[in-house]
Formats: sequence, structure tokens, C-alpha cells
Amino acid sequence: MTNTEYSTGEMLAVLLARDLADGEHAIIGTNSDIQLAACNLAQHLQGPRLSWISGPGGMISPKRDELLSTADYENIESAEAWLDLPNMIDFIDWKIHFFDFAILSALQVDRFGNINTVVLGDHAKPKLRGPGTVGIAALTGLSKRFYVVLTRHDRSAFVPKLDFLCGPGHLDGGNSREEYGLPPGGPRLVVTPLGVFDFAPGTRAMRVRSLNPGVSLAQVIDATGFELVVEGTPPVTEPPSAEELQLLRTRVDSTGVLRKKFP
Repeated sequence: MTNTEYSTGEMLAVLLARDLADGEHAIIGTNSDIQLAACNLAQHLQGPRLSWISGPGGMISPKRDELLSTADYENIESAEAWLDLPNMIDFIDWKIHFFDFAILSALQVDRFGNINTVVLGDHAKPKLRGPGTVGIAALTGLSKRFYVVLTRHDRSAFVPKLDFLCGPGHLDGGNSREEYGLPPGGPRLVVTPLGVFDFAPGTRAMRVRSLNPGVSLAQVIDATGFELVVEGTPPVTEPPSAEELQLLRTRVDSTGVLRKKFP
């Protein structure tokens, strides 16, 4: 196996895993194969004491070599602990910086990392309904940081104005997040099939951090519905290593869910 043989889902999981630290506490939602793979891969690499909580189930860091829904009851038998719903709500909705990070997908993201998981089009007559807010506002507002992972990168997802804002990022940019009364935090990275993006100090506008192998800057700009910050020539994203892929496929995703769902 060479490190050029990987799927989009595997690439995104590896990019996220590299940014997670040992001893951190995370929360993961229900439909979160890439997010779960990232946390479990990080545990096998630099973060053996990293822990994650199942948002829908309350299970803490189940030990499995395959990807199941975080809500699946089969996670219970190998979980380190299990929280009941009142405690989960208390941690999610009221504890500032209890979670070090959340990893979220979205229907839309804007220039300042604000996200929409509710609806496309007019709220009263939508083109598409998403999963709703489901704690997104609390997680983006109160976690120390959050990540956005998208399996597509086009102008329908990267928009100048959200159809519905349910997850505050850096709001209007600059210090507006803090001026609205939110604690320090916000989005750290956005990872997509085209590249890795962070946020420029000062303006907090989305910035090109690196381009994935084979992707051009012109391709990214054309696929994005707002102006990106570009500083010099962005480097090429380091692809998954042979070690990362070996761990991912044997210790995290032994049934190949990422390759099947996100080829």
C-alpha cells in the first residue's frame, strides 16, 4: 500500500486527527463517521488519553475497531462510562469550555466560519431541511474550539450569507464574537476535499492554509462563494502516511466505512 491510495473520508479523518491533543475532551454527534474516525485515530497516535462523548448516547470513548453510529447501543459494553441525559444537557448547554472541541458538518459555511445545519432556502418553504440545531448553537458557542468537516466544496456550501445561522463562528469577523457576549473560541479549521482552511488573525476571515494534493488555488477560489484570504503560495497538504492509513484501516475502521461512504 502506498500513501496515494486513500479515500476522501480517510483523508479528512487524518487531517482532523493530526490537530487533536492528548488529554482533550470532545463531543461527537450521531451521523459522524469521519469525526469518530478522527478521534479514535488520534487516540492510537498522539492522544491515548483523548476522550470523546457520544452526544446522542452519553457513552464515553467506546473501544472498537469499526465505525458504528455513536448512538448505537452496542457501544455501551466497551464504553469507559455512560452519562444520562440530564447530565449531558448540563454539560452541553451550560458548561463554558467543558468540551475542548466539537467536530461538526454543515449544510453551509460562510467566510467567518458560521454554519447552517437547519435549512436551505426560505425557512417557511425550504429547498432542503437539515438535521436542525441539535445542540449546534451551544457546542459552537461554548466549546473551546470547533472544526467544520465538509465532504463537498462548492459554492452551494461555501456561501457569502447563510440561509440560517445556527452555529456561531466568528460572526461578523474581528472581535464580534466576544462583543456579542460569547466566550473566546470559534472555528479552528475547515477541512474539505480541496484543502485545509483556518482563520486569519485580526479579521478572522477564512484563509487558505493548504491545498490538498492535485488541487489548484484557482480551483478552490472558483468553488468558494466568498473571498478567501490567501497569503503567498499555499503549501500542499501532507497526505495520509502509510502508518496513519494502516492504523485507520486495522484499528479504527476495519470494515471500510469511510472508503464505502466517502470514496
